[in-house]
Amino acid sequence: MSSKRLLALVGAVAIVAAACGGSTATSAPGSEGPGASSPAGESAAPGGDLSAEQVLRLYLASEDPHSLDPAVAETSTDIAILHSLNRGLMYFDQEQNVVPALAADMPEISEDLLTYTFTLRDGAMYSNGEPIVADDLVFAWKRLIDPRTAATYQAIIADVDGGQEILDLGTDATDADIQAAVDAFAVSAPDDKTFVVKFDHPTGYALQLATLWGTAPYKESWITSPNALEAGNFVSSGPFQLTTWEHQAEIVLTPNPNWYGEVKPTLQEIRYHIGGDPAAAQAAFEAGEYDMVKAPPDQVPRIMEDPELSPLVQAIPSVVFDYWGFDASSEDPYKGNPHEVKPTSNRSFRRALAMAIDKETLLATAYGGQGQVAGSPMPPGQPGHQPDLGLPYDVEAAKAELATALTELGYSDVSEVPVLSFGFNTDAGHDVPAAFMQEQWRTNLGIESELKGVTFDQFVVERPQLVYGISRNAWGMDYPHPDNILRVLFHSQSGNNDEGYNNPEYDALIEEAGGKVNIDEAIPLYNQAQEILVEDAPAVFTRWRVTNYEVQPWVSGALVTPQDSENYGDLFFETVQILDH
Repeated sequence: MSSKRLLALVGAVAIVAAACGGSTATSAPGSEGPGASSPAGESAAPGGDLSAEQVLRLYLASEDPHSLDPAVAETSTDIAILHSLNRGLMYFDQEQNVVPALAADMPEISEDLLTYTFTLRDGAMYSNGEPIVADDLVFAWKRLIDPRTAATYQAIIADVDGGQEILDLGTDATDADIQAAVDAFAVSAPDDKTFVVKFDHPTGYALQLATLWGTAPYKESWITSPNALEAGNFVSSGPFQLTTWEHQAEIVLTPNPNWYGEVKPTLQEIRYHIGGDPAAAQAAFEAGEYDMVKAPPDQVPRIMEDPELSPLVQAIPSVVFDYWGFDASSEDPYKGNPHEVKPTSNRSFRRALAMAIDKETLLATAYGGQGQVAGSPMPPGQPGHQPDLGLPYDVEAAKAELATALTELGYSDVSEVPVLSFGFNTDAGHDVPAAFMQEQWRTNLGIESELKGVTFDQFVVERPQLVYGISRNAWGMDYPHPDNILRVLFHSQSGNNDEGYNNPEYDALIEEAGGKVNIDEAIPLYNQAQEILVEDAPAVFTRWRVTNYEVQPWVSGALVTPQDSENYGDLFFETVQILDH
């Protein structure tokens, strides 16, 4: 999934205008108000009768989601499920504009652009029939920022007044210290229908934060109860509820009977199969076991030549990019964990690795030609995309950088460089590009690496702990704003900074840019920061993705967006129907 839409840029501009109080907005599918989508049945193809069995059959992943705890969820498979289970104050429409969801309207914004006051819609309830109240939002936001939750998305709301003080708490902070800081975090509920957020500076992406699964409401009594995240106990605020979860096998969602949105799900069930790799999922689709699937990149040429499969392909630009991160940290311990400082802590060494990869061949072979070669993280079509930015494939320049690195690291010869551990999660097709890069480094630079394929659950724990010298990574933007990549992934204080990258000049530019409510004023600062990032090479950016979905002709009403997580149209599954077939 690679090239991006102008729609996303338009959406981002609309969001900024809304933050300044000058925008009118439509409502998201599943919400009441002007511009809401048509009722689900009206989006069926002309003349298409609905099937009596409204079951959507999907492949989710090779393993269970990492977590369905809204504060802890971080992977695309987690988020794919939570899109249907939870909705926050704001959400997206199909054009990626931020629009009201649980909020009755756009928030009231103070003249100094610091305080946002949201009013909750009338009659909103959870799947268990309890009312959704503003105190639930206060609890959710404070739990997300609380360091005891250990949320990787903690720093995403640190611009709220009091957030930076929480991030600055040392490892010696007591529970009383932490609780006092969390209590002071500037979110409040003057009454059941009113939620107030105060930022410590004008924030250009304030409304986007209210779209995230981690800021959606839930009750303390629910999340702290035994087995809260299991089927039968999970309490939803979105259009679907968690009905069964057979771990490592299947998740089943059914309609939330108390969903407050105007568009009620037509689907009776969403059945997510868990297990097997993408090739197995493709085979299952061809056998008629799934209604849609992501085509494995290496099989796309075959699929496009197949007269039965090729008409089913939907090539969708996305906001996802692939990158392979280097352990850039020279700290030991790192975030309180023992840490072996690696050669990748050296800037010239990382630059050598980045410039020794023939990305064109990587794309054509390991990725099946799907997507676009990336030189930087910001995808095409997104505000802040710089098409000519990137370290070139240049073996001689890479060797020169390596020579500098060897001197700085105290090695007399490349043979003294320790074998680099190269981590990735198995059963997801990552072994092929990893092996390609391993051979490139061996052939072009004489650097050896050892492939370390592990389960996804193990990998997502070890990657941020900098267990590996090199590790697979990818990111899909949660909202169309440079902040969601440049701060969320690479600011030194971000929990999603899996490379341990720390450049004070970069951090300062990101913080200055984030304070600009006008996106046109922010972009030059973000561009400067991105140029520093690319030159520092904490990662090699390999591909902006295009996703080739295969969708059976009887799937109707899907609203596809560049931000879909795992399946075609999964931001708005309440609009999907199954036609008679």
